Amino acid sequence: MIIRSIRYASSSSITKKIEKPVDDYTYCINSVRKADYENFLCTGLLRPSLIQRPAMAIRALNVELALIRDQVSNTQIGQMRLQFWRETIDSIYSSLNENTNKKINHPVAREINLSIKYNQLSKLWFHRLIKSREITLNDMPFSDIEQLENYLEQSITPTYYLLLELAKQRTLSTDHIASHLGRSQGLINIVRGIPYNAHKRRCLIPLSYLNEHKVSQQDIINGQFSNEQFRQVIYQLCNRSCFHLQKTIELFEQDKIFQKQSLFSSSTNSTRSLFLPIIVIYDYLKRIKNIDFDLTNKHINERNPWLIWNLYKYKMFGSTTAAATQKDVEVAQPPDDAISCMKFSPASVPQTYLIASSWANDIRCWEIQANGQSVAKAMQKHDAPILSCCWSEDGSKVFTAGCDKTAKMWDLQANTFVQIAAHDQPIRTIHYIQRPTYSCVMTGGWDRTVKFWDMRQAQPLKQLALNERVYAADVLGPMAVITTADRALQVYSLDQGPTEYKKMESLLKYQHRCISIFTDKSRNPNGFAVGSIEGRVAIMYVDTANPSADNFTFKCHRSTPAAPANTQDIFSVNDIAFHPVHGTLATVGSDGRYSFWDKDERTKLKTSDVINDQPVACCSFDARGQLFAYASSYDW
Repeated sequence: MIIRSIRYASSSSITKKIEKPVDDYTYCINSVRKADYENFLCTGLLRPSLIQRPAMAIRALNVELALIRDQVSNTQIGQMRLQFWRETIDSIYSSLNENTNKKINHPVAREINLSIKYNQLSKLWFHRLIKSREITLNDMPFSDIEQLENYLEQSITPTYYLLLELAKQRTLSTDHIASHLGRSQGLINIVRGIPYNAHKRRCLIPLSYLNEHKVSQQDIINGQFSNEQFRQVIYQLCNRSCFHLQKTIELFEQDKIFQKQSLFSSSTNSTRSLFLPIIVIYDYLKRIKNIDFDLTNKHINERNPWLIWNLYKYKMFGSTTAAATQKDVEVAQPPDDAISCMKFSPASVPQTYLIASSWANDIRCWEIQANGQSVAKAMQKHDAPILSCCWSEDGSKVFTAGCDKTAKMWDLQANTFVQIAAHDQPIRTIHYIQRPTYSCVMTGGWDRTVKFWDMRQAQPLKQLALNERVYAADVLGPMAVITTADRALQVYSLDQGPTEYKKMESLLKYQHRCISIFTDKSRNPNGFAVGSIEGRVAIMYVDTANPSADNFTFKCHRSTPAAPANTQDIFSVNDIAFHPVHGTLATVGSDGRYSFWDKDERTKLKTSDVINDQPVACCSFDARGQLFAYASSYDW
């Protein structure tokens, strides 16, 4: 059984299109996503989340300023646009000092007004961003690299100074980090913008570089990007960007404020998120090097599907190197037989614990330390294999159910293990239910019944008959969902006591193996994912106006089709777990792999290598979304 620390793509950072009119914040989001997609991703991953909105406003202002050159026909009109923003910033600060409210007509300006009002942001950096754009209005080239970098210091670095002020992290050291990062990113922007600027008959490459390699501005305007001399110019620009990137990382590692105190420190993750563009730059430099600095290669302009994943790894582990070398950690004293179920302790418990049930008839508990290591704490046994386990909401008790047809309660403080429920056949699932007016335990058995138990009574509070055996179930808040051997899906409402809410028809054609509830952005359960033995998962919303469009299935845990027969091996989906923060999901299968998915974007984020040459039986995320555990064992 293995524990893995992980963070990955946030579905909440993907903003869906909505009909006009849009609010000011949505306008900023759409603007940045359209014109500056990578910084849009980085801004959506900023922590704490409170700074995301003002940060998006700052990014949107930068987009507005950058687009002025292409929106005007002459320099004078461009100067007027810049003057508008200069006067707007002055007006916002004067209103703040005079404690008055002046009407603001531009949505980005209104968001900037809110950002300045509730954060101590320096007026200097806004004016520097505006003034820097005057330099490029006349399309004059830069004479040398120093002049270009001075422009980048004025046009990009102030954005990072403002972000540092938002996070209250500005120091002399962080200013140096921001300065080098701004220059590195700016040089990459110059390289990426060469084809577009050439189409507009502009060239921002330093003349000293062009003269050194005997490349003329007219050659660039004519689109002669593939010759060796021009590739040397691109190499020189990228090499300079790489120099500043290395300085950024060196200063970052030297600054004690940014040094990683522990692997799972939320404060270091928050601070580190300010410099996520490091990964964007690193990714581009790596890709352009692989194509020999040839801007005519079509792959250089393609979006990297792994970029979101790399950003999350960096935010979690601190560097691409650290993320790459992060190893799985096996728990101490694992079970002696196949693992059937595993669950992390609830958020109400300050320390992190992991429980796992097994076919060795036991339930074990480990304390997970900050460095990822585990300490075996205790163990209890049934008379037969245990098939399911769960926690009470306060984390003081653990509930188990197994093939001995009983369910038991383990009081962790008293270390007592007593029977609380019974079925006529093995009990496949057990879940704790906590609602405002009552609490109980729900058990589902192979005797075709679902029972709800008050732990103080010998008889169930309620018993529901089913047409077939219970194969999987899940409970989250006011919703419970059960799937049976005939692929039936039954949703229950729990608020006013357990009541049948809806029966749903499965989208899958073969036996169900697992089921897991997901939530909307307000953390209210609104659907579930169900996996089958056919290597397929169905995403199903309980209440949707358009089920044919919203509900869908996707293939997973299958081998690559082999020629010439084009056949592939298909493996069972053994478990599904949703990330408690981002809403993305993990699946594990009998192919010995785990995979991460974004259901909202309907994309795969990552798939692991085969683990231990045996199936992955089950998985779980911890309540804070910082740990991912999976069990590598035989799947019964």
